[in-house]
Amino acid sequence: MTAKGQFQVDFLRSVVTNGGQIESVRFSLQRGPLEFPEPIYSLTLEQREVRSLQELPWTPELETYLLFELQRRVDREDEEAERFAAILLNNIETAAERHGKDYAHAILVALLRERGDSRLMPLLDRATPARPSASGQHHAACTAFLRDSIDGLQSSASVNLGYSPEQALALMHEALAIVLDETFHLSGADLLFPKHA
Repeated sequence: MTAKGQFQVDFLRSVVTNGGQIESVRFSLQRGPLEFPEPIYSLTLEQREVRSLQELPWTPELETYLLFELQRRVDREDEEAERFAAILLNNIETAAERHGKDYAHAILVALLRERGDSRLMPLLDRATPARPSASGQHHAACTAFLRDSIDGLQSSASVNLGYSPEQALALMHEALAIVLDETFHLSGADLLFPKHA
């Protein structure tokens, strides 16, 4: 556990333990076409009838606490999709550290093509990583990790957060669209190399 993540969780646990509550949860991925995303939680806390706003940078530990321990939704569905994208981007970064960035990105595209979501195909067609070798030693491990990340998060949307299967699927579609855009810098490419009609 990171020191920052542990501090965040300890702080929020102390609020709840002492009779306070998290009244609202907002989330922003703070993304731009030429910037790295900076995920931020904005939490409205109530303690002894006093409200305060806490802005906390996203950490895996904070996410685990809010998603699995408190089973807390964010207040808006568009922000929920950004939250899911932040989780997936973190998992893709983990896969890249273990197996290499290009390989992890290639496996991601292969998995999403396999899922067959026609709404993602225009983005997938613009993401052109090398085709991953299925015989490589990392193939099974990287594929399983990324597949479990995507399927597990979609399941958590229903089981932990109470979204219907249809809502969970729609949230995952939006999150994966953000992930593809960020991973392959599609908006940045549009900005730097605009297509003229």
